[in-house]
Amino acid sequence: MVRNIMGRARIPGAVVAALMLVCLAAPASSAAARSGPPAAAAVAATEYNQAVLGGPVHSTGPCAESAAGEACFQMYGDQVYLVANTAGAYARWSNYLWNGSSWQLYRQGECSISVVGTWGHCNKDFYEDSTSPNAYGSQGSGIRVAICTASGNCSAETWTRNNG
Repeated sequence: MVRNIMGRARIPGAVVAALMLVCLAAPASSAAARSGPPAAAAVAATEYNQAVLGGPVHSTGPCAESAAGEACFQMYGDQVYLVANTAGAYARWSNYLWNGSSWQLYRQGECSISVVGTWGHCNKDFYEDSTSPNAYGSQGSGIRVAICTASGNCSAETWTRNNG
């Protein structure tokens, strides 16, 4: 045991570091694998895209709706669709990858549209849920899509595994 100058026991730095690694490496619960990551996560560079006008009036993927509009993710083709009911509304998306023990933010971005009341889409290329290995050396990909107001309020969102 190492003692400091006051005579109190002191834990060596290497032991503290090893304990921290054990805590950080603890496996996530199976509930986290099913429900996805928390909405607030680590910061990744944000991609900004202007939507190409046109698209389906009804998406085949999960959608988030609010008074600001509707944002949807279509798995086949990795498309983020949106229609804005108010000027400045946009879709915010986040792509999370499973690293073997928890969901990690991999990419995030915004898809904006210039015409209110018209559908548009942003074409993205995400890892598929079945791709192995993904960028973190494991298997699993999920997408969170939200519709946001011009002021940045994202009150409606959806989460899905990208298994299309």
